[in-house]
Amino acid sequence: MQRNLVHVFDVTGADPALLDDDPTVRGCLDAIVRHAGMTPLGEASHRFEPQGTSVVLLLAESHLAVHTWPEHGTAYVTLTTCRPPTSATFTDDVRTLLADALGAADVAVRSLV
Repeated sequence: MQRNLVHVFDVTGADPALLDDDPTVRGCLDAIVRHAGMTPLGEASHRFEPQGTSVVLLLAESHLAVHTWPEHGTAYVTLTTCRPPTSATFTDDVRTLLADALGAADVAVRSLV
């Protein structure tokens, strides 16, 4: 039996405009899926008023989700999978990607098995 792996990326000090920009947020998810070597199957999303978004990608290997709070400069990204990402530097790559794309001061990472 395979165990699920969960990678949690807590984004803080991010640019509110970038956190509220759908193409930027979706671009981050697409890049994470590529870095992980996983297969997207579908998507669900919800845009909040006056700001913020939640997006979930269904993956052949489980799911990837992001929730943004532009008013606080924060986002929460989780990747839950039934197999490890293909890249040995996955968490560092995603930390850098999120910090750069969202203008974040910090991206803390927790990996749970």
